[in-house]
Amino acid sequence: MCGIVAYLGKKNALEFLIEGLKILEYRGYDSAGIAVLNENSSNYNLEKSAGKLVNLINLVENKDIKGHLGIGHTRWATHGVANNANAHPHISNDNKIILVHNGIINNYLELKRKLKEEHNINFYSDTDSEVIANLISVYFKECASIKTAVIRAKEEIKGSYALCVISPEDPDKIILTSKEAPLIIGLGEDDELYCASDSSALLKYCKQMIRLKDYEVAELKKGGKFEILDANNNLVKQPNIQILDHDPLHLDKQGYKHYLLKEIYEQAAILRKLFETHFNKDLNITFPNLNTKIFEGINKILIIACGSAYYAGLAGKTFIESLANIQVDIEFASEFITKKNLLVDDKTLLIAVSQSGETADTLSAIKLALKKNVRLIAINNRPESTLASLSKDSCIFTQAGVEVSVAATKSFLAQMFCFFCLALYLAEIKSPEKKEALKKIKLQLHLQPQIIEQILARAEVYKQKILPFAEKKAFIFLGRGINYITALEGALKLKEITYIQATAYPAGEMKHGPIATLDHDVPVISILTNGDVYDKTVHNVMEAKTRGAPNIAILNDGNDELDKEIDVILRVPVNYEEESEFYDLLSPFVGVVPFQLIAYYLAEYMGKDIDQPRNLAKSVTVE
Repeated sequence: MCGIVAYLGKKNALEFLIEGLKILEYRGYDSAGIAVLNENSSNYNLEKSAGKLVNLINLVENKDIKGHLGIGHTRWATHGVANNANAHPHISNDNKIILVHNGIINNYLELKRKLKEEHNINFYSDTDSEVIANLISVYFKECASIKTAVIRAKEEIKGSYALCVISPEDPDKIILTSKEAPLIIGLGEDDELYCASDSSALLKYCKQMIRLKDYEVAELKKGGKFEILDANNNLVKQPNIQILDHDPLHLDKQGYKHYLLKEIYEQAAILRKLFETHFNKDLNITFPNLNTKIFEGINKILIIACGSAYYAGLAGKTFIESLANIQVDIEFASEFITKKNLLVDDKTLLIAVSQSGETADTLSAIKLALKKNVRLIAINNRPESTLASLSKDSCIFTQAGVEVSVAATKSFLAQMFCFFCLALYLAEIKSPEKKEALKKIKLQLHLQPQIIEQILARAEVYKQKILPFAEKKAFIFLGRGINYITALEGALKLKEITYIQATAYPAGEMKHGPIATLDHDVPVISILTNGDVYDKTVHNVMEAKTRGAPNIAILNDGNDELDKEIDVILRVPVNYEEESEFYDLLSPFVGVVPFQLIAYYLAEYMGKDIDQPRNLAKSVTVE
């Protein structure tokens, strides 16, 4: 989640460093810092501070920091707590190497011991980054070239890194290198060179960029000159210069290895944005792009969608029926268009769900239904889409931003959230006496973004627990009630990006046929979060266990009664403050995120094309 910026040119570097770090704040961080080499001297200014960027800004605003070369960083803690000592930039013992670093060095303890024992180097932080600074410094003494020192150091370090290195001993150069962490050179006007870990920081300043490849080393020099060496230290004669695209449809991965992972991590922020959009300070629900008169006199609700959007619609059906006591039908859009007799009319509320708003099956189904004068609402992520045009002033926008990865993650969660808002609104219209109970569920809905963040903080734990199952031939997902819907989405994610066969069943249906497929090569993944159907689901899981199937289960924190029964337990926080009539409806918000991470880490381990799985497209525009 860290951010890197750097500048070499004719202007004062500090201005871009601060502005660039402001742009990168969204990535999440716990400290920030800058280093600027003073003009015409070997002196430098190095300032850093734990906490928000404003702390750093306050620190530097009254200081006379001038220089045409500088680096900056926002850090999210991996090694060491958030404090000034662990903040970047880091400097070597001899004050000759200053660097910022994104990534994690796996062998830093080994290198640290070596530097202590062989070179008598002291360390003042808990970070792996300070180790790299001192390692480069050791080689700099031997070869008197920063570039060569960085090349020699990168041969020793293991892990992921994006490094931006400067030295007061050579104040007209910036050395860059990266492996499995993004680093971009920005080509500015008037012989200016920029660097950032995310192209968004460069949009205001550059029209062209070069993205460093793994193991490449770049040397930025005064006068707008630069050289890039490839992984074998040969000069790259024709670097791939790209046009910086201001079109939001071509976004950067923002420091993540894949768009899918980035989009998983965006989910908490999206739900917060949706909550702010649809709830006022009194927790009354509003729909800015929806004429609520559309609900007057309806006698039927029909949801149509495809893929993950269909599963979000299944959740919506459960939300609306449970909260508002209105019967809801749901159809695959591709099946709806095969019906000879459409049982809809002008009192039917049709809810069409599509991330892109261009899904051909969904659009065809809508056009058929509109001939019967249905009332149309769209749950959609794209205001400029065909679906938004068809639904005119009756849209609920998911506000998820562009979802680049083919497999839906953030759009699915956002669609569920929008359905929950709609269900609450319809419940208040139909049953005003439920106001207090509904207020409780609204408050608990408000908790979901921070619960999701807590789940994401456990991603590495999930990864280590799931990788031993990468060679299994198939998976079965089990859930009851609304958790069955989560199981469906979990199985779909696994199929889409790992190509492993995965099937979801209502847990009670396991014994009605699917149990015959179980053996030691078919793990069963169950959702056992707290709720009305927990006990019954446990019985179904035990039935699978007795057939020799490995058992993986999602359980709430504090539930240790199955520790000896389940092979692998993935813990999630309890996502409600108190039990209420409807609290188990919130289960999908905690259940689906571990499933997304499971699919991602298995696919990554297996070397799959995660963002563009075979045979799939982001928007299916053919029927």
